[in-house]
Amino acid sequence: MGRPTRDTEAFRDEPDSMSLHTTPDDFNYDDAPEISGLPPSYVDDAATARLPPRHLPPPSSRIDHNNWFQLSGNKPVVGEVQNLMDARYDSDPIYLEEGIKTMAKVAPTPLIYIIGSHQETVRKGDKKEKNTVVDFRIVLNLERYLRNNYDMQDTTWMGLRTVENGEKVLRGSFMKSRAPGFTKDLEVGVPKPQLNEWCHRYCASPSLLRIFRLERVVTGFDETLLKNRLEGLIRSANYRGHISITFPVENRAVDIYTSNRINQWRLKNWVCWIFYLTFLWIFTWPYLFFATKRYAVVKAEWPFSRTDATGRKTYTTVSEEQWFERWNIGIRRLVLDRYQGEAADEYLAGVIDRPEDPPMPGSIRTGHVGVDNAVGSLQQGLAIAKSIYRGNLLGGGQAGWGGDC
Repeated sequence: MGRPTRDTEAFRDEPDSMSLHTTPDDFNYDDAPEISGLPPSYVDDAATARLPPRHLPPPSSRIDHNNWFQLSGNKPVVGEVQNLMDARYDSDPIYLEEGIKTMAKVAPTPLIYIIGSHQETVRKGDKKEKNTVVDFRIVLNLERYLRNNYDMQDTTWMGLRTVENGEKVLRGSFMKSRAPGFTKDLEVGVPKPQLNEWCHRYCASPSLLRIFRLERVVTGFDETLLKNRLEGLIRSANYRGHISITFPVENRAVDIYTSNRINQWRLKNWVCWIFYLTFLWIFTWPYLFFATKRYAVVKAEWPFSRTDATGRKTYTTVSEEQWFERWNIGIRRLVLDRYQGEAADEYLAGVIDRPEDPPMPGSIRTGHVGVDNAVGSLQQGLAIAKSIYRGNLLGGGQAGWGGDC
């Protein structure tokens, strides 16, 4: 059995660099030829076929949000794709099917990524420069809310399905397409291939370079509702800066590579950097792009909620509103604390148990109400004076913190 390649640093590269992996989040590939019926088994050794399955889990792509932070396209970089290589997956469709079912039981890690920032103007000689200052960065993990009764071993709500014939996806080439004979508006009454047939097709392919992707999808989650509630909560803390709230998903996909030297090299960062620096990627990237046959036909759906035919919604654990009501005090206090990093539920609970809110950043607390009010009035007066000096009286003199300066 081959040994899986572990590439835990894949997401620390510069975002503008072009990757030799040629495995973007959204593939653009064509369809495989129509195959009628299931091909024969591709295991030559009967003794090997009788061995009990030993599916090695792919290395987690999660990153340490407490000590690492990077933006790409104004969005936080997270560990999305796990890479795996096992020689037996190349030719044993039964083993591949078992492995996919096993890996589908591992839930993705949906995150709420909250960033507050402002622009700060600094002088360097005769020039002015604007620097971005991150006031707070709060990462919240929602994985446990995908598990029934918060049981991390419970997978009863997970559904494993293959793509419909009319969906435009990767079907064994480098371009997305629908199944032969199917269009967006017109479908032939042919049943879609199930997981076992896709596994047979993958193992039957003569291509040396192949990738089979298992995608883990979070469904039934209202991002818009929660984003609006969180923005209002942060503004209630008198924050005047720029707010970014995104919902990235870590471990959202597993890419199974065929076991060969080329794929081993393309998964090593140091090899990729040699090709970047020597500009060899100009020749290798097109070859890898067109030569690699990709299959993105299987999805493990992890619902935050489900809606039945009558429109009634059932939640795996709690609703978005219930989650917000449970943790809004803790999140607001982390904003005032200018917290940087991931905050688990246990940590949030401890923050909520504190006797009072922390002071607003930039304010002074002496314990004497009269002194505190006087200092607050003075600080607001200075803010208005500064705003007049900059010619930005409207809005610039508002009480608060974190505004551009």
